[in-house]
Amino acid sequence: MNNLTFFDIKNNKEYSKNAIKLYNEAFPKDERIPIWLLKLLARKNKAKFYCIYDNEKFVGLIYNIYYKDIVFIFYLAINQELRGQGYGGKVLEFIKQKYSQYRIILSIEPVDKNANNYEQRIKRKEFYTKNGFRDANYTIKERNIIYDMLYCNKKVTLQEFQELIKNYFGKILYLCFYKNK
Repeated sequence: MNNLTFFDIKNNKEYSKNAIKLYNEAFPKDERIPIWLLKLLARKNKAKFYCIYDNEKFVGLIYNIYYKDIVFIFYLAINQELRGQGYGGKVLEFIKQKYSQYRIILSIEPVDKNANNYEQRIKRKEFYTKNGFRDANYTIKERNIIYDMLYCNKKVTLQEFQELIKNYFGKILYLCFYKNK
């Protein structure tokens, strides 16, 4: 597990295939941005779509958006068979080290007792908290889904997050995907 390697998927069909398959398995349809759009915006250098390997073993994916001194972990998923083996923590540790001079932010589903996946939401928040993320104390609405925001290093304000997303999507697509609560 000490040999994690991050490969940009844009120039490799195998990496792209593995990342897209996991993306479709790991995230519910209503939480996924169309893959063609993710790939297009990554080609415009507003984001990076990485496939993660441990030697020859496909571990997972991470999709980061970059803006000024902020890194937004838009998507992070570990291969189903490898979850619970420490890979998620290793990926976050790598990201925190690589971007130690950046503010890092991510979104999670709120811990809601009425949610069908309540236990999963608790575990997810505990995982990120254990890995150094703190509550940003605001939520965002992406299409019709509310997310809590977590950050590492220095806090990213709601206004800064909105600037990041507007820069990433452009004004028109921003209005399609993000709404004020």
